[in-house]
Amino acid sequence: MPNWLANHWKSTRNWFNQLSGTSRIGIFAVAFAILITAVEFLMHLKDARELMTSALVLGLDLDPTTTKVEMRGWLFLAISLGLFLLCTFFLLWMRAELRGNSDHTVRTLRGVMRAAGHICRRLFPQNHVSDLTMEKVHFVYQIDKNFNAQVRRTFRIRAGTSPVYFLERGFRVRDHADPTESLIDIEFQVRDLNDPDGVVYLPMVNEPKNKSACIFFLPRIEPGEARTIELSYRWNGMARSLKVEGEEEFTMRQTTADNMAEFALELYLEPGTGGTLSWEESGHPITNKVLAASQSQLDWPGVLYTGKDVPPLVISKGIRLRLRWKAN
Repeated sequence: MPNWLANHWKSTRNWFNQLSGTSRIGIFAVAFAILITAVEFLMHLKDARELMTSALVLGLDLDPTTTKVEMRGWLFLAISLGLFLLCTFFLLWMRAELRGNSDHTVRTLRGVMRAAGHICRRLFPQNHVSDLTMEKVHFVYQIDKNFNAQVRRTFRIRAGTSPVYFLERGFRVRDHADPTESLIDIEFQVRDLNDPDGVVYLPMVNEPKNKSACIFFLPRIEPGEARTIELSYRWNGMARSLKVEGEEEFTMRQTTADNMAEFALELYLEPGTGGTLSWEESGHPITNKVLAASQSQLDWPGVLYTGKDVPPLVISKGIRLRLRWKAN
């Protein structure tokens, strides 16, 4: 059997196996009816021709004066029903084909994620990030009036006594946010601010509301060297809890060997939500900080939360800022 025919037969069989029991019975019934009709047609070809001719004569209305031919309603409905059944069968077949391709893509992606996990755990030293220092961290959230969030996260990383090969970064959203299928759907990007080819990433976790990526440094960050990377993504409904529950907490949690020299957390809300925004420091109090109203480059109102010389213990527990939204 030729390969193309074997592949087609395999795809058709997989499609059939995915159908429910009722659908299979329906297909068998239609196939049986077609078979009986074909046998009857072959056995009574002459009678069938006469029947078809009679049906056409009855279904067509011929005006002898103008020689204009019109189709009667019942014949039009019969032809339309046949075309509808044919199109339905074709669409079901196409849907099964697309579903099979999608399943193959999902399995491939899961294999890539498993491979990325094995690479991170087996190929590189386990303690290579234990003495790195997050010198500067800057998070910016721009929340539009539909409570979708455009996020930008910037990290300045300095290696300690060991080289840094990769860094795993994750982001989880709350229940009110929209689920997403992949990092592509949230327009995830990562870049080295000094080298356009300085980083690549592989997905590690790909759940509807929880993602993470393993970011590889090219080349590795040598001991004492610093590197600045930026992550960005857009998640629909990420801040919808503001509207539904009236508040949302934003957290900056990092692991660092030495004090973080500087952090900044900016949150802005597009005008037109029908409410007003307020905020409060909800995590461990930061002594050397600034917490004040601010304005984005798009003239959206919001808040700027900054601090300096933050100890590792404080930043590991998380710097938190709670936003509150109240309808006008």
